[in-house]
Amino acid sequence: MSTRRSFLKKSLLGASALSISPSLIALSKKDKLNFADQEDIQFLYKGNKKYLNTASLGLASNRIVDAICSSLTDLEEKGRDGRWLFKEVHEKLANWLNTTPDQLALTRNCTEGMNIAAKSLQLQKGDHVLITKHEHVGGAAPWISLKKENAIDLSSIELNLSGKNNLERFKEAINERTKVVSFSHVLCTTGMVLPAKEIIQFCRSIGIYTVVDGAQAAGNIQIDLEDLDPDFYISSGHKWLFGPKGSGFIFINNKIIDKIIPPFVGAYTDSKFDLNASLLEYRSTANREEYGTRNASLVHGFGAAIDVIQELDVKSTREHGVSLIDHFINGLGELPQIEHLSATAKEHRSCIHTFRFKNLNNQKVVTDLDKEHNFYLRYIYENDLDAIRLSAAIYTKKEDVDELVSVLKSLINED
Repeated sequence: MSTRRSFLKKSLLGASALSISPSLIALSKKDKLNFADQEDIQFLYKGNKKYLNTASLGLASNRIVDAICSSLTDLEEKGRDGRWLFKEVHEKLANWLNTTPDQLALTRNCTEGMNIAAKSLQLQKGDHVLITKHEHVGGAAPWISLKKENAIDLSSIELNLSGKNNLERFKEAINERTKVVSFSHVLCTTGMVLPAKEIIQFCRSIGIYTVVDGAQAAGNIQIDLEDLDPDFYISSGHKWLFGPKGSGFIFINNKIIDKIIPPFVGAYTDSKFDLNASLLEYRSTANREEYGTRNASLVHGFGAAIDVIQELDVKSTREHGVSLIDHFINGLGELPQIEHLSATAKEHRSCIHTFRFKNLNNQKVVTDLDKEHNFYLRYIYENDLDAIRLSAAIYTKKEDVDELVSVLKSLINED
């Protein structure tokens, strides 16, 4: 068994990636990341670029990859599907998010969860859905699809990027036909944290469903689902949770589970099934969305990611990220050529910062940073912002931020 497991790891990663080498990103005292108690966490990234793009794709650690590999080997050797691993991860996730396991289902990504929410609500022609102009394609496309297929009325609102009065903007855009308000807890465009609890409470008071896209929130900011109490809360595992690609979750509130229908059904959806009688009764839990045979090894890896993020503590990782963003802003100084788009108030900040040059082609800047200077950031085209997004994760180093500041200043001087 050990021989086969070793072979599997080497096949998936390459033998050199598994050894603890100085080139791996380790959370240790020498890295000055304030996570000295987690020296066993090694992030496997060995690229030559300074990685500042966690908001797109988080880096996996040895703990997550080892969990996937060991589980895959074990299940294949026993000829088992690993369905029991789902229950284990439900319990871990529920404990971390402060909710109950029956309100959680494991998905393949946030986009799948958003589609489940949109299609389960059975919206009809003329029903109004309100979103923001800052939604990711995965959060907006399911609603646009319903507009095309079911002729729902879809509208989007602009937000105040300082964070002020955004609740009022939602209230003003709601009308008598509004059935759903869907928004990102943390914006993918600027990293601004929206007042999710207040939006949810207002919508529930007037009978409107809330669907919260938490793709940029889980692992970036602290989440308490019992306190937020949304109708749906959805996220992925591959960003700020540093988990497997192809993992995520959806929370479906017990208050609404019997008012909606699952858009996909199969084994594990049913509480009763009889083919001869054409009988199918749905389970009254969110877990019914986990239909059919699934990749239990990725689920086990997702559970390992939950363990790791709890050890690291989101409060600490957020403080680390925000401190590096402050260092970045201070390093640039009051340069008139650069505009900062991210909110500065503490309650609206996350580990994402977005800025843009006023007189340069920002898309080209991102390309040049990648190709010529070995920095991996993301161009923000959403809502025509024409901007650059920096992600400061637990493995982001102060010296990388200093080097980025130096390069950006040199670009200004060249212009």
